[in-house]
Amino acid sequence: MKTLKLIKRCTAVMLFSIIVACGAETVVALVFIPAFAAEWPVQGVEGYSIDLQPDDANKGVPSGVFEGRELNHPTDPNRQDNLLEGSFNGLNIEFTIDRPNGNIQYKGKMTPVSDEDHTIVRIDLNSSEGKLVLSPD
Repeated sequence: MKTLKLIKRCTAVMLFSIIVACGAETVVALVFIPAFAAEWPVQGVEGYSIDLQPDDANKGVPSGVFEGRELNHPTDPNRQDNLLEGSFNGLNIEFTIDRPNGNIQYKGKMTPVSDEDHTIVRIDLNSSEGKLVLSPD
């Protein structure tokens, strides 16, 4: 019993020492903070976009909530903005769009520039309507 406690304690001390020795950058690198606030064009559909906007309290954090709008959905004859609410956790994202004919939920993954640059360049989503890709390209 004492040996197990000693092994656990030594492991914790060694891990802490490694993190401290590598500097604060290593600790920050362990937490992914996505940067995705923008109006995102929907690939393959002219004029259709989704605007995702976390408020100030939900920017620069690894997980949080956001609001936004769906702009110019192709099956909406009035081309009205549909409000949405969602959440993110690291690279996982999900949101629900309030449409006049029924709400639709999207879930997916965000793709960053790199492990060091957390600016999101693509969002792949799935819903009951099918796949949706948000990308500025």
